Amino acid sequence: MKKILSLFVIVLFAFSVSAQPEKQETKSETGTLLVLVRGFKSTEGSLRVALFNKGETFPDSDAYKTSITEISANEELIKFENLPYGDYAVAVIHDINNDAKLDKNILGIPTEGYGFSNNAMGKYGPPTFLQSSFVFAGRDEARVIDLEYGIPGK
Repeated sequence: MKKILSLFVIVLFAFSVSAQPEKQETKSETGTLLVLVRGFKSTEGSLRVALFNKGETFPDSDAYKTSITEISANEELIKFENLPYGDYAVAVIHDINNDAKLDKNILGIPTEGYGFSNNAMGKYGPPTFLQSSFVFAGRDEARVIDLEYGIPGK
């Protein structure tokens, strides 16, 4: 009887240990996002790139990451390294006069180049985060943004 009781305790202990879920170390996966911006009308000024991970602030403020680059050609490649996988949207400005904002004329039409991921355009203003967003889930992923100047498509 003593042997059966001991065996029962051992089996019960073995089941209780194996029944506990394993604690897995969650490792955040990251990669490099490449943003190719093309269609500059000049090499004057700088390229301002803003990467957003929240729709509430897109495209005006509180970017998750930013980059400012001098323009040297008709297209520029920007790298965001060690970027956690997730949903993102990109907004870019060809800041010709380096005043850190998108200049507009009296009618509100941009006088400097601008663009968004997915080459999304809003009807009467910037596109929404949903229109511009994409899922970043690759080690190295590229996005192409074609600049617009003035009214889109004109």
